[in-house]
Amino acid sequence: MKRELSIPSHLKYLNEVELFVRSFLEDEGLPIDQLGIIVLTVCETVNNAITHGNHQNLDKQVQVRIRYTDYQLFVEVEDEGKGFNFHEIPDPTKEKNIKNERGRGIFIVKNLADHVEFANNGSLVKIKFKFSREHQLLL
Repeated sequence: MKRELSIPSHLKYLNEVELFVRSFLEDEGLPIDQLGIIVLTVCETVNNAITHGNHQNLDKQVQVRIRYTDYQLFVEVEDEGKGFNFHEIPDPTKEKNIKNERGRGIFIVKNLADHVEFANNGSLVKIKFKFSREHQLLL
């Protein structure tokens, strides 16, 4: 199954994104113990798309696409911004960057998801979560 959500570029729509993800996971019967990690990862990515990608321009949309197949959850978050050089985001765990607020969201996303990929010059973020077959058998 797959679903898609389009929201205006305003942070007040993050709650709608959370409900969208929760509903999808529940409908797919995915393990509830992963819910918090997945919701946090997707909402942080959408937050970045709204804030840094579209600069909260209400004339621009953020697309969230979600799909589950073969024990894997795929999420795509796409904004209408110019993108960014994701190779230049500073590592927030290095001492010189501890007080720097840039890069923390991407760091969180990369550490919670099983795989993160940037496309379209960074305006499209592809996220993958893997589930074991045992997760499905327990439901």
